[in-house]
Amino acid sequence: MASVKFLLRNKKATKSVTIYYAVNLAAKSRIRGATKLKIHPRYWDDRNQKVRNMSDVSNIKDNINKKLSDFKSFILKKITEYNSYENAEIELQLKKDINIYFGKKTIEKKLTLYTFSRQFIDQSKNRIIDSTGRTLSIRTINEYERTIDLLKDFEKKYNYSISFESINMDFYGLFIEYLEGLDFSLNTIGKFIKQLKVFMNAATEENLNTNLSFQSKRFIKPSAKSTQVYLNEVELKKIIDIDYSDNPTHNNARDLFIIGAYTGLRVSDFNGLTKNNIHESNGKRFFRVIVKKTGKYLPIPIHPIVENILEKNDGNPPKRMPEQHINLALKKIAAKAKLNEEITITKTKGGKEITETKKKHQLISNHTSRRSFCTNAYFAGMPTLDIMAISGHTSEKVFLNYIRITEDERALKISENSFFKVK
Repeated sequence: MASVKFLLRNKKATKSVTIYYAVNLAAKSRIRGATKLKIHPRYWDDRNQKVRNMSDVSNIKDNINKKLSDFKSFILKKITEYNSYENAEIELQLKKDINIYFGKKTIEKKLTLYTFSRQFIDQSKNRIIDSTGRTLSIRTINEYERTIDLLKDFEKKYNYSISFESINMDFYGLFIEYLEGLDFSLNTIGKFIKQLKVFMNAATEENLNTNLSFQSKRFIKPSAKSTQVYLNEVELKKIIDIDYSDNPTHNNARDLFIIGAYTGLRVSDFNGLTKNNIHESNGKRFFRVIVKKTGKYLPIPIHPIVENILEKNDGNPPKRMPEQHINLALKKIAAKAKLNEEITITKTKGGKEITETKKKHQLISNHTSRRSFCTNAYFAGMPTLDIMAISGHTSEKVFLNYIRITEDERALKISENSFFKVK
């Protein structure tokens, strides 16, 4: 709770000294300063933070105490007005209010792209996302920080002054060239352009920026279709059938992956399920999950293959593992399952198109389980809207792009429609 206190810095002084104020907003958020009032230490009541009721100061006591009381009321009223602000914003605004209260002239410092972005990042750490009611992820905050670091490095190496006004198409071309020189992939470059546009949009909304070059159709976030694989049910069975009784780590990683492949959950959700997530309704068993990314409630029927995993763990889901450890284990597991199909990968890196061939087991990761669920459910005839309810996709177009089925695979599925059957 916010508080306002008054104090003397030198209680042993032999003459009148300034009365200081201390506004405490939070544990690490304080404002200190001097009032224009003075009093001799012998007449100051430190406990009650006011001038003592003594005859020697009867002519000034009430006047000073009233001014202190008025200042305290002023501050507390302002804090109430700023109730919806972040602490950093309250502190900034209060300093301006106090300067005005004591008649000081304030010189407004114009925020630069860097100072605004720094302020934006600091405030983002406690910003609530309207759609989820949750704060931004640490990963997003780190991406903001990385973008600013790259801008500063670019400014130094290219001798190009960074400001709101200089973010134009000339900058865009040079910055893309700079990022390509660092051997970033096209999708990673697109991520940095996206974060820069976040800063520019926020500054524009606050009337700090009037340069709208970043909104040009040419100032795009570059992207390339990444190579993501899925495992069909035959391939999943090869993984399921491996005997890992002598390797508990790989056994646990494999079981977590299979649960993901038959629930469609993200690794952040299937890696950490407990018995408390298991519920029964009308003779059917379900996982009931609050999705970490969105905060939404999601019930998912438990597949018989998943039931087998639960049964061998005495009714418990597999133990939680560090995500990186699961990824490392999965590549070895997939290699042992002989998932050796050759996949051709074409990507843009460092401004150059690179084509390479890798075996499928080299491309398996935690996320492969979710993509496998969506694709296999689609081929099994599960209604697209039902799959999307689990996957979280909001448009069928995006969903169909996500599952990455080939034109031949789509034609094969269409051929199974009754329209193509002999009547």
